[in-house]
Amino acid sequence: MPDSNDDLMAQLAGAAAPVGGSNDDVLAQLNADPEPDPLADVEYTGDLPEDSRRELTALQQGFRDRARREAERFRLATDSEFWIAVCFKTREDKEKFLRNAKLLAIGDKYMDGYAVASTLGVPMEDE
Repeated sequence: MPDSNDDLMAQLAGAAAPVGGSNDDVLAQLNADPEPDPLADVEYTGDLPEDSRRELTALQQGFRDRARREAERFRLATDSEFWIAVCFKTREDKEKFLRNAKLLAIGDKYMDGYAVASTLGVPMEDE
């Protein structure tokens, strides 16, 4: 007979992982390099007007680079075509499916797709 806390523990375990990313994804974000210094590669000549132009050019490029990265981040953050939904007639049927598929430990509503694939033995690499 299953422990009466199994479902609650599975929900808590699922809630601990952020939706839309695995723990590894979050860790990678936290350890990511900071934004690059746009002035790091400026070669100074000692000529104030020339150095100012070089700095301005580098700053403009830094803003263009950042805008490009931000556009990609926005695209990824607003892309809604990365999830699926599976429906059952009853909550009991859903929970039975999750238990029998050994997915309940991942969550009961929102789950990391890679963890589901791994649990179900679905390869995610290109063949």
